[in-house]
Amino acid sequence: MEAATTTTRPQPRESTLVHFEIPTNEPEKIARFYEQLFSWKIAKVPMGPMDYWLISHKDAGENETMGGLYKKTMGETGFLNHFSVVNIDQSLAKATNLGAKVAKGKEEIPNIGWFAILQDPDGNTFALFQSSGRM
Repeated sequence: MEAATTTTRPQPRESTLVHFEIPTNEPEKIARFYEQLFSWKIAKVPMGPMDYWLISHKDAGENETMGGLYKKTMGETGFLNHFSVVNIDQSLAKATNLGAKVAKGKEEIPNIGWFAILQDPDGNTFALFQSSGRM
């Protein structure tokens, strides 16, 4: 039996855009659209009960992604940008103290990290992401 391996990746630069998501009613159709428009590589991956497609640049290496798309579940609109933070708990507290509202609390992405979705004081939706440094 082969032992499982874990690859350590460097932490993303703090406060930078590290991932985006596209909510859609028709994931397969929208995947084809972006594949044709930008020559992106888009592949469906298992994510528990949710269907999810990872988006990579056409020249990306293995396990190098920049975004994802999924079937809408709550009437979402527009791209959702994820920004890197060093400590998601501290960043959530700071954001709410500054007037942000938590739309979805901290949730783990197994072997990748944690994310939370917020709305800024003007109602714009964004996400915080803390990497676990593993993959």
